[in-house]
Amino acid sequence: MMRVTLSKIALLAFVGVPLVAVAQQRPSSANQYPPNPPANHVEVHFAMGKQTVTCKHFKLTIKGGEQTILTGTFASGFSIPPAALTSPDKLDITLQCGERKWHFPEVLPQAFRQGWWWVGTDYPPFQELLQNDESLKDALWVKYLIVDPIGGEPFYTYKFCPTRLKDQKPGPCYTD
Repeated sequence: MMRVTLSKIALLAFVGVPLVAVAQQRPSSANQYPPNPPANHVEVHFAMGKQTVTCKHFKLTIKGGEQTILTGTFASGFSIPPAALTSPDKLDITLQCGERKWHFPEVLPQAFRQGWWWVGTDYPPFQELLQNDESLKDALWVKYLIVDPIGGEPFYTYKFCPTRLKDQKPGPCYTD
């Protein structure tokens, strides 16, 4: 797993590249964002490649240490549970939309902030945010979670399938 703060790549995130109208990847400018979620709420958006994944209901499980902090089925987002605001542990987050599943085992507890989560699987050429990440140079795909809090510093975590390991079973391309 890798954690990258967007402050290190701020120029990449705000370069004037037009966003495809149907994409649910993280918008590259503030005027392309959806309306702010309500207080203590996270809105979740899904994408496969550059296309929106519509999810009438998605499943979400979040664990902190040995404790399950949140689990359930949600329409478009979730309210932040009060217990989550004091959890010092890294989070283990699993999301499922239909047959698609994403698992991120080491997410910072700051993920529980009002704002958006941009979740998806991307393929080369990767979305603007990930294009200059050298560790993804030879990746077949990348599963990502971008935590984008209102008024806070966005960060992301991801896992990817290296081309050289695409046929290795078990391996990083066949987990989840």
